[in-house]
Amino acid sequence: MKVDFLEDEMVVARLPRIILLTTVALLATGFAAGVAWWQTGNPVWIRFVFSYPGALFFVATSAVQLWLSFRCARLFSVGDLLRPAWVLIALSALARLAGDIIRLFAMTSRLNPLLLFPGEFTRAVMVKAAEYGPLLNPVYMLFLAFGLLYVLRACRQNGIVGRLAGADIVLIGLVVAYTVNFFAGAVFAPGVAAPGRTVQKILSWTSDPLLCILLFQAILIRRSASNMGWGLIARCWLSFTAAIFATSVGDIGLWAWSRGYLPHSLQAASWFVWFLASAAYAVGPAYQLRAMLHATVPDDASTVSEELEMA
Repeated sequence: MKVDFLEDEMVVARLPRIILLTTVALLATGFAAGVAWWQTGNPVWIRFVFSYPGALFFVATSAVQLWLSFRCARLFSVGDLLRPAWVLIALSALARLAGDIIRLFAMTSRLNPLLLFPGEFTRAVMVKAAEYGPLLNPVYMLFLAFGLLYVLRACRQNGIVGRLAGADIVLIGLVVAYTVNFFAGAVFAPGVAAPGRTVQKILSWTSDPLLCILLFQAILIRRSASNMGWGLIARCWLSFTAAIFATSVGDIGLWAWSRGYLPHSLQAASWFVWFLASAAYAVGPAYQLRAMLHATVPDDASTVSEELEMA
C-alpha cells in the first residue's frame, strides 16, 4: 500500500516539470519558426507550429487538466464544498478539450481526419467547426467561474478569505479597462450594425467579462490559500491565476492586432501566450492532486517522496 501511495504521488509530482519542459520546447520551436518567418516572409513555418505540435499541445494539456480535475473531485468527500468545485473545474476542462478538438477539425492539417474524405461536405463541416469551435470558450469559462465560486465559499467557511493587494487591483483593473474599451469600440459603437450581432457573435462577446470575473476569483482564492503558507495549494491557484491572466493577454493581443496597434514583429509573439495559458491550466490541478495524495501517504513514504523529488 505504501508503494502504491508513493508511486502515485511521484507520477503526479513529475507532471508540472514535464509540462514546463514541453512548453519551453514548444516556445523555442515557435521562436525559431517566427525568426524563419521574419527572415523569409513565408508564414509556412509558423503555421506548422500551430497546426501540428501546437494543436497536439492544446489537446494534450486540456486532457491532462480534465483527468487531474476529476481525480481531485473524487478524492473529496460527499458534502465537501470542494467536491462540486472540482467537478465544475473538470467540466470546464472538458469544454476546453471539446473546443480544441473541434478547432482541430477546422484546420488544414494532416491531423484533421476530415481531410481523408475530401469533398463539399468536408469543406462545409470545416467551416462550421471554425465558426462554432470558439463558442466553447465562454462555456468553459462559465463552468470555471461556478467552480471557483464554490472554492470561495469553502474559503469563507474555513475563515481564510484573503484580501486583494495593490498589485492585484492594478492587474484586474487592466483587464477590466480593456474589456470596457472593447465593448465601447466593438459592441456599442454607433457604427456597429445591428444585423451583424448574431447569436454566435453575442456569445463570443461574453468571454471578456467572464475573464474579468475569473481573474478576480482566482486572485482572491490565491490570496486566501497563501494564508496557509506557500505550499502546493497556493501554487495550484497561482497557476489558475496565471492561466486566466495569460488568456486575457491573448485576447488583448488579438484585439490589438486586429486594430493595427500591435507591431508586425510582435504579432506572432502574442499568439504564443496561449501555450502558457494551456500549460498553467494543466499544472494547477496537478498541484492540488499532489497535495491530496501527499496528505494520504504514510509519513515514512512521504519522506521518501520528498527525497526522490529533490534528487
